[in-house]
Amino acid sequence: METMSEMGFLFNRYRGRAGYLLLITCALYASVLLLYEKAAQFPGLSLEDPVSVHERRIEPLRAYLPDRGAVGYVTALDIEKVFARERALRDVELLGHFILTQYTLAPVSVYARPDRPLVVGNFIGTRPDQALLDRYGLVPLRDFGDGLILYRRKE
Repeated sequence: METMSEMGFLFNRYRGRAGYLLLITCALYASVLLLYEKAAQFPGLSLEDPVSVHERRIEPLRAYLPDRGAVGYVTALDIEKVFARERALRDVELLGHFILTQYTLAPVSVYARPDRPLVVGNFIGTRPDQALLDRYGLVPLRDFGDGLILYRRKE
């Protein structure tokens, strides 16, 4: 008779925990099924997001940079104009490319000035402004295509 009351005690003691465990298991199962279903609808989506595209574009540049340290940055507009336009909510794309370049090249620091010995030139859809390059004394070191150029500063 005591075994029956012990069984009832154990059942009452763990009944709530078993219910929670069953609820969590069902929720996880449903979430995983939904994830697989949605992933099957968009098979190539994860490879084409803007960050991944930018990383693939910038990756060849890594071999020409130090493991750590700092490089400069130049784009079609003087960087002060890029920040001014961003504050006015215009041309935020140029600032986005700068931030993505910083993210992609980390732990190398990318400064928004072309005053370092090595300077990353990022010209999306435009050509470099030769007057701007001459003003900062930038000489092309390597052209990676697609508007990505590594410069060195004249000494």
